Amino acid sequence: MENQLLEDHHVLILGALKKCHVTPFHPLFEDYLQIARWTLIETHRRFVKEGKDLSSFNNYVYQRIYWKITDEIRKELHLKEKMQTESSDELFSEIPDTTQEDLLEVTDILVQLSEQLTEQEKIFLEEAYFNELSVTDIARKYKVARQTVYNWRDRVALKTIKYFKN
Repeated sequence: MENQLLEDHHVLILGALKKCHVTPFHPLFEDYLQIARWTLIETHRRFVKEGKDLSSFNNYVYQRIYWKITDEIRKELHLKEKMQTESSDELFSEIPDTTQEDLLEVTDILVQLSEQLTEQEKIFLEEAYFNELSVTDIARKYKVARQTVYNWRDRVALKTIKYFKN
């Protein structure tokens, strides 16, 4: 009897699926088709058990299938979003938080390096890296030629390389 019910209402099921944008090319078409079939059978059983008039059954079951498939699609989307969020949370939790440690290490290096720098080289280091001024801005601020600032930069670079070689 239920097989006959499924055959008789197959077009109705496909119509409800199509309204949900679930076509045979949809990756979960078979799953949604099974859900729609089960919804049809459950609804028919309830109609018969409650003694309702079967003349309104087609409209009612069509709407029930549509709602059920819509709910399933919504659940699927929610699950995908949750999985993506969890995977991105895991990704971020795997990144070690070494910002404070890195900052301490860089500060130690700068303290040791600054002992080897002249006053002008310290000025360049502070203005260029901490205050983020360009070579031109540093030259204007200290009323020196840009070439002088480039020389400060080059000497800082050489001393830094020498520091890391030791």
